[in-house]
Amino acid sequence: MTGSKSPQRRLGWRRPLVLSPSLVDFRARGFATEPAATRATLEAAAGSFLDGYNAELATGPDEPPELDTPANRRGFAAEGAAMAATLLDAARISGTRRTDALHAAYGDRYAYLMHVGSGWAMAKLRRRRLGRIGASAPLLRWLAYDGKGFCDAFFAGPRQLDRRRAHAYPCSAVCEIEYQGLGRSLWFRACGDPERVAALVTTMPSRHHGDVWSGIGLAATYAGGAGPGTYELLAERAAEHRPSLAQGAAFAAEAWRLAGGIPEHCDIAVPILAGVTPATASAWTWTAREGLDVPDQDASGYRRWRLRVQRLAAATAVGPAAAEERS
Repeated sequence: MTGSKSPQRRLGWRRPLVLSPSLVDFRARGFATEPAATRATLEAAAGSFLDGYNAELATGPDEPPELDTPANRRGFAAEGAAMAATLLDAARISGTRRTDALHAAYGDRYAYLMHVGSGWAMAKLRRRRLGRIGASAPLLRWLAYDGKGFCDAFFAGPRQLDRRRAHAYPCSAVCEIEYQGLGRSLWFRACGDPERVAALVTTMPSRHHGDVWSGIGLAATYAGGAGPGTYELLAERAAEHRPSLAQGAAFAAEAWRLAGGIPEHCDIAVPILAGVTPATASAWTWTAREGLDVPDQDASGYRRWRLRVQRLAAATAVGPAAAEERS
């Protein structure tokens, strides 16, 4: 940590905002806890998120924290730091001082993760609108709604999840992104077990199954915790939503590319889930992004981005043709 004071001394009035490791204990949350190795991997990822969050709390507004986390979990720490930065910026009358400083320090490597982290802050603040969040990133800023959906679902009790399951009416592109985030949370809730994941998907509104499988593909490929056999079964269980699963894997491949290296689990997951190498899947996200990353872009641009990647995935014969672009 930068500076001469210890983290605890530097917290000051922010001390009540510190998050405890017990928040991400799978048994305490009521999540599945087997396989044990998968649980260890996913709990470590969630713990790194908390480390980054608490580290940001302990720094000054112009002093991004050192993300003293193993390289394979540093993205999660950046995500947590972005949540804390956005929360603290929300307490200011104007400006995004902390968030801007964090993006200046780490945005070239962890842009995806930090926009998602800002969405956690939206969930905690119960905000529905982005406001100034991610204003300089017209397309990536919509990932905040993925973070919001993940946060709401990760910490949801049975009654809150039932509200998500009962949501059967058509909704906006923003809502679809939140269900993508919910899908990411299911990878954690099910402890990476494809059968449990698929069973949870069936309880969600059918119109959002593709959105949910997209999030599952993203989490399974980014967070990992599984081996080849698990990824093969996951692809099988996605059935007609294979292109959505592949699109999530492609987004994860691009996030890892930005971070500077493709870990072994991503090298294993992407060919199985997307039918191509991580480099090709990552390139899909840029091909599909053409013409969408423009000022004043609304959430329908993010929807088109996902659907374009899904069509590229469908063309590789990973599954049935991607859905028609929704209006």
